[in-house]
Amino acid sequence: MTWLMWLTWLVRDNIDDGWHRKPAGYDPCASDYTEVYLNRPEVQKALHANVTKIPYPWTHCSDNITFWNDSPQSMLPVIKKLIAGGVRIWVYSGDTDGRIPVTSTRYTLRKLGLGIVEDWTPWYTSKQVGGWSIAYDGLTFVTIRGAGHQVPTFTPRQALQLVRHFLANKKLPSQPI
Repeated sequence: MTWLMWLTWLVRDNIDDGWHRKPAGYDPCASDYTEVYLNRPEVQKALHANVTKIPYPWTHCSDNITFWNDSPQSMLPVIKKLIAGGVRIWVYSGDTDGRIPVTSTRYTLRKLGLGIVEDWTPWYTSKQVGGWSIAYDGLTFVTIRGAGHQVPTFTPRQALQLVRHFLANKKLPSQPI
């Protein structure tokens, strides 16, 4: 079989097998693409970004904290003020987040000293558990099953469901839909 015959066979007989399609789902290189894109001068100009001409490229995450000296050490005082003001708060986290694990968030929220209104309860998306939630007095913490640090990138349906329920001031479904 010549290479041309082989290529013809490969394309003609296997076109419906999906081998040539772009894979669906999470792309681990997405942050690389956006980093390159958002550092392009024409993109920054269109977004009115980097107008101060910072001397380093934009990145998703940086260990260089020398430029960030105006942020609080902890968000807990801000969260306390919001709760005291009656603002509805949902904190969420992907349960496979390696950067800020669920356990760390739980320990941090525990420092608020809030009473538990409803202990850990599963919430559902379609017929599967979408994650778990715990309602405190003044705050709800929600986990999203199978999601990493950037929840909408990993699980867009669950992220949309979470946002829709928050905006509608509805609890997440406690039974399969």
